[in-house]
Amino acid sequence: MRPAAELKNFVRAARALLARERGLAEFEVYCASAEHRVARLAYTSDIPCRGVEELKSHAADGFTLRIVMCRDASEVGTATEAGDLSLEALRAALERARSAALVDPDFPGLPETPRRFAHNPAGAVAGGLMRAGDDALVEAAWRIVGGALDAFSPPPAMRERPPGLVLGGDVSIMRDRMALASSNFDDLRVEGGAHFTCMVTALIESVGAKGTASGLGATLSGMRVAAARAGRGAVTRALALGGGERPPTGVYRVVFGPQPVAELLNYMVVPSLSTSAFHAASTAYHGRFGAQVMDQRLNLWDDPRAARGAIRRRLTCEGLPARRTMLIRNGRLAGLLSNFYDGHRLAADEHRAEKLGPHCADPVDFAPNSGYRLGESAVRRFDAHPGSAATNIVMRARGGKSERELIRAVGEGIYVGRVWYTYPINGQRAGDFTCTVSGDSYLIRNGVLAAPLAPNALRINANLEQVFAHPIGVGNRAAPALVWGAPEAYYVTALAAGQIPFAAIEASQSAME
Repeated sequence: MRPAAELKNFVRAARALLARERGLAEFEVYCASAEHRVARLAYTSDIPCRGVEELKSHAADGFTLRIVMCRDASEVGTATEAGDLSLEALRAALERARSAALVDPDFPGLPETPRRFAHNPAGAVAGGLMRAGDDALVEAAWRIVGGALDAFSPPPAMRERPPGLVLGGDVSIMRDRMALASSNFDDLRVEGGAHFTCMVTALIESVGAKGTASGLGATLSGMRVAAARAGRGAVTRALALGGGERPPTGVYRVVFGPQPVAELLNYMVVPSLSTSAFHAASTAYHGRFGAQVMDQRLNLWDDPRAARGAIRRRLTCEGLPARRTMLIRNGRLAGLLSNFYDGHRLAADEHRAEKLGPHCADPVDFAPNSGYRLGESAVRRFDAHPGSAATNIVMRARGGKSERELIRAVGEGIYVGRVWYTYPINGQRAGDFTCTVSGDSYLIRNGVLAAPLAPNALRINANLEQVFAHPIGVGNRAAPALVWGAPEAYYVTALAAGQIPFAAIEASQSAME
């Protein structure tokens, strides 16, 4: 990954060159360098294996130039260059941007702030992840394997045949740096960030059991601890889940653990909580801004500066301050994720009143707190357009109870510990979703966890209202949860809900999934 000084020097020189160009009303140069390094697990107890595979990496750096023409304040040109941070590349990009300029009637101008913005220098990331080498990543991967083997103590009945212990998953470090120069800023905007994730699946083939665990954070020491804990946790859960039952199709009372709640937020709720979604009328909360959309005990917000959050940012990719956004307050829809362009576009929308709804108190300002140019793994990409994205999504509840109390309140039903293949059905606006219960789940009988549920035995087909609007109970602890491939980190509570429809999956179909 390129050093921060190189990015900063390039955008400084680019600004000086572009300031002398004729015919430009505004300009912006965004430069980014990003890296995703991953160590994949491949441990099998009964056949020869490496345990940890050779490291893989994905890196990208370059810049994007945006120009606004003097002849029309809505005429915008964009050009992107990969790898080459030279003035020759900038001049070539400028010519391409000029020739590609188009009139966008919704364009409000480039972002601007009236003052200099004091922020941490690029690379000032706590915990050493920005400087961590491959040895740290390999060590964390082996900590997962070591923790898993330490926890693997099969019962006597399982020792009569090969256990078939299989560990899969990975541990990753994602880091990026960005630098931005704009004709609308007095200073250069520079920042760097890094975080880690680990996800582990433990299979015990002799009893058909599967357990999972994950971890995320922003420090090197946290990665070491989370890796060992994830290895132990995945195996411990797998040992408890052997010989799972396959209940029939039906409507059940349910406790959703933190991971399923995070999945539903990631695929259904958060995509509906942006100015772009409301402008496109593709939100599950169409016409309901300011209305009660969840139980009044629930609060949901995004905080890029959360002290314990895995993703820490003080600047957006538009060079503006990254700030906390309150999304749901006491169950009411109170805010939206927004970037500069989409916020202005919704404000000028002639159908704004219909899209926001009668509960919206006008005027309402959707601050551009969440404008990021992201690629895979939540890293900043030089060639991505600004969009609205969250960082650390936090859900907390008033008057919450422990998971044990929630299970007792459900009485007879299902504890869902993990889901996958979550996606909207009938369009995002309908709020309908489907997902498959993939593991770490149990049948609840007489208010206790009575029997493990077989992986991939049930599919949920429900609506957001059935989960969040009238829960039987809410959790009292926001636990970290990782959603594979998501740009956000989640810190959410468990929820207990009634009347959730489940469809049984045939055993042969389950094996395919």
